[in-house]
Amino acid sequence: MTILETKNLHKKFNKAEVLKGIDFSINQGEVVSIIGSSGSGKSTFLRCLNFLDKKDKGDIIFKNNIVENKAASIIELRKHVGMVFQSFNLFFNMTVLKNVMSGLVIVNKEEKSLAEKKAMELLDKVGLTEKAHVYPETMSGGQLQRVAIARALAMSPDVVLFDEPTSALDPELVAEVLAVMKNLAKEGCTMIVVTHEMAFAREVSDRVIFLHEGIITEEGTPDEIFNHPKNERLRSFLSSMSF
Repeated sequence: MTILETKNLHKKFNKAEVLKGIDFSINQGEVVSIIGSSGSGKSTFLRCLNFLDKKDKGDIIFKNNIVENKAASIIELRKHVGMVFQSFNLFFNMTVLKNVMSGLVIVNKEEKSLAEKKAMELLDKVGLTEKAHVYPETMSGGQLQRVAIARALAMSPDVVLFDEPTSALDPELVAEVLAVMKNLAKEGCTMIVVTHEMAFAREVSDRVIFLHEGIITEEGTPDEIFNHPKNERLRSFLSSMSF
C-alpha cells in the first residue's frame, strides 16, 4: 500500500529553484534513504512532505488523498507523519517523559496516565527509561536524538521522516542513534531518511534515491546504487564519500 507520494513537486526560495519536479512514493513498511550533496534539496523535500516548507507546485498525496494547503489538512497529515530533526527540537523546559507525552496529551487529548504509560514504553524502546524524569539539557546529543525518535513514534505515525538525524552528533554518538533506527526498520516502520551515513543507507534501505540539483537523478536498490551506479554525478558523489 502506498502511504505517501508526490507528483511534480516544485519549491523555490526567492528565485532559487530547489525542487524541480519530484515524483516519489513510499509503500507501507518500506525504508527509503535519500542521499546527495549539500544543497541538492534533500532536506527541503522532506520539509515539504510535512508542510514545514510550503510547496509551490505539485501534489502531496497521503493514502490516495491529496493534502490541501490548509491548516486543517496539514494538522491531520502531521498526526500520521512523524518528523525527526537534525537539531532534536525538544522542549528544554520539560522533562524527557513530558517531551514524549506532549503530542499525545496536547494533540490527541489522551488521558495523562495512558500517555505516560505509552511514553515510558517508547523510552524503553530507545533505551532511555532511566532518563524519563531528567531535563534535556543534562543529556548527550545521542540521547537527545533518541528522545526525539521516541516523541515522533508516540503518535503512532504511518511514516517517519528523518532529516539527517546524526549530522549534529559527535562521531562516537552516531552509532547509538543508528542502532535505534535499524531496529525500527526491522520492526517494519515506514521511514524516509535523508542521510550522509552511506553504510546505513546501504544496509537498511529498501530503496535509495540520489537527489542532485533538485532532481531525482537515480534511484534503485542499495546494490544498484552503490555497486552499479549508472549516473556520472552519482559515481562522483560516491567516490567522495568514505564508507
